[in-house]
Amino acid sequence: MWLAAAAVVVTLGVVVAFPLAVYTTTLAAFGLAHVLSELRYVDLRFGPRFGRALRIQLGVLLVGVAGSRLGVVTGLISGMTALRIELCLLAALVGVVFPVLARSRLSLGVGLMVGLGALAGMALSPIHTLLVLALAHNLTPLGFLAEVLPPERRAVGLGLGFGVFVGIPLVIATGLPYSVLASAGLAAPEAALLSVGSLSDHLHVYIPRAFHETPWALHAFSAVVFAQCMHYAAVLHVLPRLLPDGADASRSVVPWPPQAVFVGAIALASVAFLGVFAWDFGQARGVYGIVAAVHAWVEVPLLLVALAPRA
Repeated sequence: MWLAAAAVVVTLGVVVAFPLAVYTTTLAAFGLAHVLSELRYVDLRFGPRFGRALRIQLGVLLVGVAGSRLGVVTGLISGMTALRIELCLLAALVGVVFPVLARSRLSLGVGLMVGLGALAGMALSPIHTLLVLALAHNLTPLGFLAEVLPPERRAVGLGLGFGVFVGIPLVIATGLPYSVLASAGLAAPEAALLSVGSLSDHLHVYIPRAFHETPWALHAFSAVVFAQCMHYAAVLHVLPRLLPDGADASRSVVPWPPQAVFVGAIALASVAFLGVFAWDFGQARGVYGIVAAVHAWVEVPLLLVALAPRA
């Protein structure tokens, strides 16, 4: 516990001092590993609950998500068109699990709000809707913790989780930690380990462009980068440990290898992908966005299903 707390404090300091370096380096080093690890977790945890027909429907829609991102990377469609397509597909992903959500009024009501919200965002402002979803995605480990933790551990686990994922980012967003480090000469927001351009080239990932020149943009970006780091840590180190021993891979959608083999495989893949990021960060970011979109969008219907009582 103390080691984990120390790691959180160190991460806070490094993120505030070097937000660009932390964002780009962790994305390049852990992005692919966290996507694959999260897909494995949700498959082993939720896959057995879905019948073949529902799996096919979800799979077809996710292929559409990947296709829209691939269209952007290859220049076949514009980014705005892809955003509109993805938000429509997100609404469809929520719609296909409505029969499961109908088991309770709460899950069905939340599902309706999410589905209609995606469609409204598609019509009104796809970019801002995507930013909101990107921010919310960093909080998904809280939903998975609420679903998997036993009742006697849930309150403590979620309390710690909210402190890490919400409380600390709010403190960072005030700008106070940056002021302390900057006054000691320990802050270098533009520093980076990879050839990635300036900080202003990356603010749009989490901050609307209209606010890039505001005094708080840097601190808000750092706050979200910290939450992203905690998201990686939760997916790579916490959630796999919460799967029951010998999780039934025979009923999952993908025949995942044992945990030890899987960890070795994603470590090798991450090293290779890090080299691609170092060679051309922009192009690698676009390719990574294809698999990242699939894993982010599939989590929305799964977290909604987690609200519904099991059949």
